Amino acid sequence: MSTSKKIFKANLFLLGVFLYPSCVEMSGQNKIEFNFQDLQSLSYKEIRSKETKLFEDEELGKLDKLVNFHIAKAKAEEDTLEIAHAIYYKYAISDDEKALDYADSIINLTQASTHHNYPTVGYSLKGHYYYHSGRLELALDNYLIALQLAEKKKNIEQQREISLAIAAIRNLTGQHYAALELYNKALNLLKKNKKYKREHYSDYIVLLYNLSLTQLRLKENDSARIYAAQGIEITRNDDRNFKDFVLLDAQINYYEDNLQTANDTLEKYVSSLEGTSKAIKLYYLGKIQDQLGNTEKAIEYFEKIDSIVNYTQDGFPEIKDVYHHLILHTIQQNNKEKQIDYIDKLVYYDSVLSSGQERILNKSTLALDIPLLKQQKLKLQNQLKAKRRYKLLAGFLGGITILSGLHFYTRNRKMKRRLRILMEEEPKKKPVSKKTLDFSLAIPEDIKNDLILKLDNFENSNRYLDKVLDLPTLANELHTNTSYLSLVINYYKKKSFPNYLKELRISYAIQELKINLELTKYSNQGLAELFGFKTGESFSKAFLKETGVYPSRFIAELKARKAGGLEI
Repeated sequence: MSTSKKIFKANLFLLGVFLYPSCVEMSGQNKIEFNFQDLQSLSYKEIRSKETKLFEDEELGKLDKLVNFHIAKAKAEEDTLEIAHAIYYKYAISDDEKALDYADSIINLTQASTHHNYPTVGYSLKGHYYYHSGRLELALDNYLIALQLAEKKKNIEQQREISLAIAAIRNLTGQHYAALELYNKALNLLKKNKKYKREHYSDYIVLLYNLSLTQLRLKENDSARIYAAQGIEITRNDDRNFKDFVLLDAQINYYEDNLQTANDTLEKYVSSLEGTSKAIKLYYLGKIQDQLGNTEKAIEYFEKIDSIVNYTQDGFPEIKDVYHHLILHTIQQNNKEKQIDYIDKLVYYDSVLSSGQERILNKSTLALDIPLLKQQKLKLQNQLKAKRRYKLLAGFLGGITILSGLHFYTRNRKMKRRLRILMEEEPKKKPVSKKTLDFSLAIPEDIKNDLILKLDNFENSNRYLDKVLDLPTLANELHTNTSYLSLVINYYKKKSFPNYLKELRISYAIQELKINLELTKYSNQGLAELFGFKTGESFSKAFLKETGVYPSRFIAELKARKAGGLEI
């Protein structure tokens, strides 16, 4: 189980524990000892208190017996709510799909209940189960139902807990800014209690961990380190969670190019991990070795990740980069059998992760973002100026005109000249236009400059190789809206968003084909998969549009130069 999932599990337990806060005994007390023959005299409150204590002490055998008694007593007295309370612990100690049956039982028993916690708890537990099974879309479905019920019953505590669960899913599926907003709101609510670090310790460390991880994914390394440092400080006497924060700090060191420090920490702890959590840390170890020039060592790490994923069947976002590395290595080794195997896995996980992310993005947007946007719509409409709308339209039409000119210019270049340029030119970054007249009326100067900087970082990454990346997704990742992002790309990059992506992908494809001549053996479909296109036809058309020649002609020229001993 991954680090984030372990902490998340501890947090989700609160969905049940907060049902009976007055019954919870401190874990520092002596373990419970009782005679089951004396249980008849206990009240339900006393039974629940003992169940909570046994769970905390991990005395699961005794807990199971006590829960069976609890269910029998409640059934005899026809107390539906108490049956549901008891079944919660049946869920808690189940490691297989029986847990789903228990969650469904809670829902069925309490569907018509007026209790402020039910049947919300049942849907939350189903979401929890699916989350840990890696079925994020099903988890989101159940969390959204639970959230609606919590809002209907005005249960603020449940709303906070379920929102954190949804934030975790949005974070895992690339919606980092949406997740960050939810985490910050939850932290602010938590801090209203002056004793939050002691009374809500588990909640607090979950939030610190996820805030740090989210900031890291947004490349806000300084903010990520602040939260990680707070986590390290507060968990010094909590070995398990302390290790999680130290490993997170190692990831931050990697992104800040403190490679040796990151490597030492990861190597120290990686053997104590398992499953996806271990695979993710091995990924960073592999990337470190790759950057240090130790290619064979890097490949060893990537091959270990492949073995883990074969067993767990649990893909994670970085797995696509792992298979890119392994594919290029098999090309160099001329190992066609492994090459086909890795390509199949890359295509599979790319499809699984991309389609899942898209469905989750659509569901979470419809359920959470659009209602909020509708509330703000009238206010925003009143703020818009007619002049600004005209300027936005002018900027868009200007971008279209420039695109038409570029297409006409590219189309009329002679093929031989284009081939020579493709062979001899180094990749050049087009200068950003200095024109700000009129456009500054459409977008505030600080937002415009921030977006230009973020696009520069985007171009220096390989994020554009994701073949399902679209304008709304990138706008979300850059913490802006689609209108602003589209305008900046149209005006400063002088092209539409789809053509902007195509240019980045084709530029990358050209350089990779020149560097790795083994790629010239790939079909157009194979090249499309590697360079961010959905089909071989779309790759071929984009290549022709950007370069003036078909990829087949360019590849033929590469092969001819290689055969003639000419420099490429």
